[in-house]
Amino acid sequence: MSDLTNSSEGGTPLGLSEWRRRILDRTVLAGALLGPLAYVPSLWLSAREHLWGLVVLDTLLYGWILLLALRPGWPYLLRASSVVAMVLLMALVLGPATGLRETALVWLEFASIAAALFLSRRSAYAVFGISLLALLALTAFMQSPSAPLGSPAWMGWVVTACNAVVIGGTVTLALTVLLRGLEDTNLSLVQKAEDYRQAEAARQRLEAELRRSQSMELMGTLASGITHDLKNILHPILALTAMARDELEPGSSAHQLLGDVLAAAERGTDLTQRILAFSRPRTTQRQRIPVEAVIDEVGRLLRPTLPSSVRIRVAVDQPLAQVEAQSIELHQVLLNLATNAAHAMRTTGGELLIRHRWVSAGEIAIEVLDEGIGMNEATLARAFEPLFTTKSELEGTGLGLPLSRRIVEGLGGTLVLSSAPGKGTVAEIRLPAVPQEALPQA
Repeated sequence: MSDLTNSSEGGTPLGLSEWRRRILDRTVLAGALLGPLAYVPSLWLSAREHLWGLVVLDTLLYGWILLLALRPGWPYLLRASSVVAMVLLMALVLGPATGLRETALVWLEFASIAAALFLSRRSAYAVFGISLLALLALTAFMQSPSAPLGSPAWMGWVVTACNAVVIGGTVTLALTVLLRGLEDTNLSLVQKAEDYRQAEAARQRLEAELRRSQSMELMGTLASGITHDLKNILHPILALTAMARDELEPGSSAHQLLGDVLAAAERGTDLTQRILAFSRPRTTQRQRIPVEAVIDEVGRLLRPTLPSSVRIRVAVDQPLAQVEAQSIELHQVLLNLATNAAHAMRTTGGELLIRHRWVSAGEIAIEVLDEGIGMNEATLARAFEPLFTTKSELEGTGLGLPLSRRIVEGLGGTLVLSSAPGKGTVAEIRLPAVPQEALPQA
């Protein structure tokens, strides 16, 4: 990762470039506030020696520092590079223009330190190399009559310059290592934060699954408790109604009315079977069921009950598939899903499509697609919760989808819903299929 790309903008964790930005802001502010301590004496000396070019340079540089302090929103690379360039310019101009080699030496030391603070490691090493070359130039070409080569004054300058190189190089190296450590620490913290976020998301998913499991268990316990009593109520109703109906003349109004009572009681019995299926897994023997036969049957049953605005279409893939199940199980799941799909198209109309397709050699997908009103994310997230329904009390119980998923999972498959408001809903069942080689050949 580049030293200048790890930004904290946009809410991301504090990165190395943000530390550099803060250091640069404080440095520029300090330069603007403390700059007159160096600017005023330099201006006075330069004017006294008629070094008007140096006067102009000092003024421009200090004005630029003030501008940088007042414009913190400028691009970081522009501000940082210009500060390092200013420091180098001061070092390279002060020595030749004034003969103040010690002052130039101070600026040269600060140049590589500034590059290490504000720019990248490579920039710091490059500026340090430029400073060494400039120091050699100051040593070789800026001789004065009082300090010829080999004299004690010249040797004193050499010692001072060498100490400056050692100090500047050591500080520069230490800063690059320090900032590299800050970057590594920041990356480690970011990774730990991401790991924690993923672990927290996983924990929330597990808690949601636990709540769903507990809710299913509660519903199962409740269903087991009431089913016995409900059966005890329905059995005498069925028996006595059938006996009374047999004593009446067929075709009479009373005979027909008692027939309606029997049909209602039988529907109640079917409801108790559904509740039992929801409350505990089935242990009945399964057999190979042709998927297309169940799809065709569901389509025939639904077609007469649909409003004229809803069209139903059935499509099956080749080769035809079989699954290990009970016919009533698959029938019940598809009927639940298709009924929900038809209900979603009561106001919009459209096509209800039931189809199956091969996913792989050992897996098929049965899909129920509608062009209805669809579901938003909140409704979709709760679709499989027991007793949750968007229908009225007279239209839905909130058990159809949970029961369907429980049956599908009991068959070793999955049931997934995908939907969006105004774009309809797709219910996809994936089930393990009987391998084709295991099927009897025609």
